[in-house]
Amino acid sequence: MTDIRSVKIHPAIGIARVGNSPTDFFIGPELPGNSDSPPGGYRDAQSRIKRQAARFRLFGYDASGKVVKEITESDASITWTVHLANQKAAARKFAGLKSNAPRRNARVKNRKSLIIDPGRRLLRGPNQTAAFDTGKFRGTVVPLGEVRTDEQGRLLVLGGFGRSASPTNAPIKTFENNDGWYDDTSDGPITATVTLHGDRNSIKAAAAWIIVAPPKFAPAFESITTLYDVLLEVAVERLGLALPTKPSFTKDVYPILNRVIQMKWVSQLVGSAHATLADVIPPPGPPDVRAAIFQRLKNPSDGSGGDMPMVWSDKYSPPKVENQPVTKTQYNIMKMWADGDFINDWASKPKPSTLITPEGLDRAALDTCVGGPFYPGIEAGWFLRDKFRYAEPFRLSQRALAAGDVTKQMSLPWQSDFDACQFESPLAWWPAQRPDDVFPEGGGPQVQWTRDLVKSEKGMVKNWHRLGFVIKKGDAYVETERKA
Repeated sequence: MTDIRSVKIHPAIGIARVGNSPTDFFIGPELPGNSDSPPGGYRDAQSRIKRQAARFRLFGYDASGKVVKEITESDASITWTVHLANQKAAARKFAGLKSNAPRRNARVKNRKSLIIDPGRRLLRGPNQTAAFDTGKFRGTVVPLGEVRTDEQGRLLVLGGFGRSASPTNAPIKTFENNDGWYDDTSDGPITATVTLHGDRNSIKAAAAWIIVAPPKFAPAFESITTLYDVLLEVAVERLGLALPTKPSFTKDVYPILNRVIQMKWVSQLVGSAHATLADVIPPPGPPDVRAAIFQRLKNPSDGSGGDMPMVWSDKYSPPKVENQPVTKTQYNIMKMWADGDFINDWASKPKPSTLITPEGLDRAALDTCVGGPFYPGIEAGWFLRDKFRYAEPFRLSQRALAAGDVTKQMSLPWQSDFDACQFESPLAWWPAQRPDDVFPEGGGPQVQWTRDLVKSEKGMVKNWHRLGFVIKKGDAYVETERKA
């Protein structure tokens, strides 16, 4: 393997999710478009929610930047280093798109006591484990999860258990900033050192980042704008990434249309507005219908156009109603499609690839995440879009980043925002992550997802793990595994 000149960790940004099962977990999506349920479902034998692990792999590249192969323990000696932390309680308050808000817990002089930081964990070799169980919030131990290597030396990161609390019994007063509270979401850097067998010199791999987020309760669905779409736009505008001059219907247009069509399964009011979209599948569809659909889109450059997507903006300022636009790249794709300037490569509904690739790993992780509105968001906020630097497309530069920086502006605890951001007439928030309305597995009309389980922020803290998952059964998507 003398042709390997560099090594990179993929996914560049991995996503793990909390769950209250101390034993069972499943590995998050590694193939774009693959939303298969884990074996046995999303709960363990005791009906506790399984944690979603993020799996990281190493790939060797030659001098021209072409992938040579995935590197495992059979090829090299591998040392992984992972650092998870939660800085929320010490960070500035979330205040929309303002970055200079007052700090949370401003009266606490010992700021370090607010940061849950167990430090780095190092793993060498296959089948190793280490726990992030020494971090504290004001003297209270708050486990953030663990790391392990599998039999081939790949890295698995498992996050916390969805535990949120206030050691002083402080009230929850707002959806985003609650002093005296902690939760066990987190984020941080992942590095690796690789020594290929037969080579004395070690290679430092291009580093990755891990985000530990709340569960995704509608795993088969993607937000209309995903975090992949947002970071693709960052790569185009700030890193000079070149895109194809003409969009593919199957690869570029259909995913946007399909995401919108699927909203009917998780949002009763939003989904009812999309009845005409099926008329343009298969392509090309009537030109007047294509034009009418495009005209409903809000222009991300100047704010003109219509009211689609029907989600609140991260410039949220009621009673003014303002919806979040798609990215400029998504908007341009839809414009070319409406004009008939696209590649009609439709054969049938696309199936997920079965081949693991570095690019596929990056996309599969980020497509499961919210790309807006960032008010503040679910997995990450607008810092990831507007503030942080990137070493290459989708890969954060770690020169000015510390563990906990990516999630520190998210709501504290996460459940308070998860409760508040249900459908807020006339627009939705994040129904692909946190459903508004669902069809019960036993049949009947759509009902509110949180019905009789959650009626307040503290109710979400107490009962989030009893809520149901929306998965495909036959030709429908229904709510299952609800622990009433």
